[in-house]
Amino acid sequence: GGFTPTGLTILQSLAQRGAHIIALSPHPIDFPEITIIISLLRANFSNEEIYAEQCDLASPSSIRSFCTRFLTGADQRIDAIIFAHEYQHVGSVAPLRRTQTLEDATSRRESESLATFLMTTLLLPALLVAPVERDIRVINVVNPFYAAAAGPSFSIPFQAPKSQSIFLHEGAHSLRTTIFTRHLQRILDALPTAQVLKTDEGSSAISVVNPKSQKSNIIAVSVSPGISRLDTIGPLLNADWTSSSGYATAGVV
Repeated sequence: GGFTPTGLTILQSLAQRGAHIIALSPHPIDFPEITIIISLLRANFSNEEIYAEQCDLASPSSIRSFCTRFLTGADQRIDAIIFAHEYQHVGSVAPLRRTQTLEDATSRRESESLATFLMTTLLLPALLVAPVERDIRVINVVNPFYAAAAGPSFSIPFQAPKSQSIFLHEGAHSLRTTIFTRHLQRILDALPTAQVLKTDEGSSAISVVNPKSQKSNIIAVSVSPGISRLDTIGPLLNADWTSSSGYATAGVV
């Protein structure tokens, strides 16, 4: 989601801080829009460590291909993974809906969630072998409607909502990713990690680190930036006139 409106804001903030960035796009890296954005970011912030890679998150084979290239490359350092592709609103309210059906929207939400899971799983080996003194973040940017699904109808195991409410479907999508992120953190905290053993001054005895205090240096969090005019309201009202599935004139107005 590096080239969505919210993703571009994140890219700009990271580029300004001098971060080494690899932004993923479903389009080839020589796509005009991608080339222009990367060139502008490099020039405006004097940061040449900004790159784009082709990776279609709707395609498991494309995700595996990117992860394989990265893990077999010379530089495998990862300090943070930011998933912004699940933040953008999916689906429109019924009066403004055009060609996209509820089934299409549900399929897209499931595809996005599976992409997050697959890429996290494939890149996890590179995170686990990183030095323990390095702070690593896995950040999932979720839509703001998670509270809509956190009601009495919510249950484990997770089931798709039967309601036709688009807010409930979007909330369930957001809540599902949040639960996955929390579960990932619990797994990371449960893994044995290297510890710096301390000795008392003047003593050869080694103190034992309390296992309960053992925490992972990899932190997985879910964040919600709130409601965005371009990423939330625009798709909700079907007001994106660049959409291939059409747009609603009333929504644009």
